[in-house]
Amino acid sequence: MLRVTVGSASQGALAGLQAGASRLATLQQQLSSGRQITKPSDSPTGTVTALQLRSQLKQLNQQQANATDALGWLTTVDSSLNSVTKQLQQVRSLVLQGMNTGTGNTTSNEALAQQVDQARSSLLSLANSSYLGRPVFGGTTAGGVAFDTSGSYVGDTGTVTRTVGANNAIDLNNPGTATFGANGSNLFDLLSDISAKLRTNPSGLGADLQQLDARQISITNEQSLAGAKYQRIQSVQNTASTNRIQLRTQLSELQEIDLADMAIQVTSANAAYQAALATTAKVSQISLLDFLR
Repeated sequence: MLRVTVGSASQGALAGLQAGASRLATLQQQLSSGRQITKPSDSPTGTVTALQLRSQLKQLNQQQANATDALGWLTTVDSSLNSVTKQLQQVRSLVLQGMNTGTGNTTSNEALAQQVDQARSSLLSLANSSYLGRPVFGGTTAGGVAFDTSGSYVGDTGTVTRTVGANNAIDLNNPGTATFGANGSNLFDLLSDISAKLRTNPSGLGADLQQLDARQISITNEQSLAGAKYQRIQSVQNTASTNRIQLRTQLSELQEIDLADMAIQVTSANAAYQAALATTAKVSQISLLDFLR
C-alpha cells in the first residue's frame, strides 16, 4: 500500500508551485517581449528556422541595395545619352548648313564651326557624367573622368556589375569606347574634323555626316540597352519585394505571439499558480497533531 507522508505531499506541492511559477514567468516574458522565442532553448527548431529566414532577408536587403544603386547608375547613363542624342541632332543640322553654304561664305562657316566646338565641349562633359563620384562611361576606373580634355579615353575596359538577385548579376555599362568610339576615331575626333572642315573645306563634310549618323545609331543602341537593363532590374525588384513580404510573414508567425491568445494563457497560468499557492499553504499547515486528534 502506497503511503503519502506529509513530507512527500509538501514536496509535491512545492514542485507544482515551482512549475507553475516557471510557466507563468515564461508566458509573462513572452507577453512583454511580444515574441514566442525569447531564447534558443524555447524552441531549438524554431530558432534554427528563424536564423535561416533572417539570413535570407539580409541577402534580399543587400540585393535591394545593389538594385537601387544599379538603377541610379543606369538613370545617369540614360539621362546623359539622351542629352548626347539631342546635341548630335543639332550638330547634324550644323553640318547640313555647312554643306549647303559651301566655301563661299567663310563668316557663316566660322560661326557654324564655333557652334560645333561648343557642342564638342558640352558632349565631352556629358561623356564624363558621373554617379556617386564615378564616371559612368569610364569602366571601372578609379579616376574622376572617362575622357581627358583632348577627348581621349582614359578609363579602362572593365565593366561595373551589380548582383540584384539570386544568380542575377547585371553589367551596368560598357567602356566609353563602346559608346563614343576608340581613340583616334571617336566622336570627339569626328567633331574636331567637322569643325576644321567647316572652316576650310565644307565640301568634304559628306563622309563626316555618314560617320556622325553611324555614331548616333550606336549611342541610341547603347541607350536602349541601358533601358532594357533598367526594366530587368525593376522586374527583379518586384519579385524580391514579394519574397521579402513572404519571409517577413513567416518570421513573424514563427517569432511573434498572438496577443489575445497569450493574454488568455497568462491569465490561466496565473490562476493555476494562485491555486497552487493556496494548496501549498494548506498542506504546510497540517502537523502531526492534526493526525492525533
